[in-house]
Amino acid sequence: MNIRLLPALLLVLPLAACSSLLSVQRAPFTIYSPKLSAPAATASVPRVAWQLAVETPLASDALDTARIVVMPSPGVIEVFPAARWSDSAPALLRNLIVQGFEDSQRIVGVGSAASGLRADYALAVVVRDFQLEMNGGAHATIRLQLRLLDYTTNRVLATRAFEAEAPAASSDAATAFGAFQDAINRIVPELVEWTLREGEANYAMKG
Repeated sequence: MNIRLLPALLLVLPLAACSSLLSVQRAPFTIYSPKLSAPAATASVPRVAWQLAVETPLASDALDTARIVVMPSPGVIEVFPAARWSDSAPALLRNLIVQGFEDSQRIVGVGSAASGLRADYALAVVVRDFQLEMNGGAHATIRLQLRLLDYTTNRVLATRAFEAEAPAASSDAATAFGAFQDAINRIVPELVEWTLREGEANYAMKG
């Protein structure tokens, strides 16, 4: 064997391994970006003169990800291998909640906590569940714990848990996405209305 060929062979082998690894990492996947299409706020929802900062929700490591989580049985966590959210689940929910307040047309100013908004109140959110559950039939489940805070003192003014579920006709990612959109469009208007009512009640007491 020609000794001069050894360095070239040694170089080719790791390159081949890297090429194989990259081909695995570049497996195609679909990105899903939920859109809020909830109905406008009813006339009974108060118009408010204060501003709100929505904090990025807190979530467990299993949910703080752009992977779409599936729970085939209680306590068992998997993900759709070829699907991703357009952002991490907490950031995704924060943006949808902000949009929900904007779409309500009932508040002077709203934005993320990092937006520099001179807020009167802050909305803190904990994500308890944000997954497709398979027990009892496939369904998207969202459970959120909300706290309304005085932005200056950080004092908790009100707290409430919210939950929404929506059935999925099957367990594939595309069908699951539709169920997630339905659940989002149920839960966001509820939490928007609750926040506006609680904040306005506190604001009136200040005045």
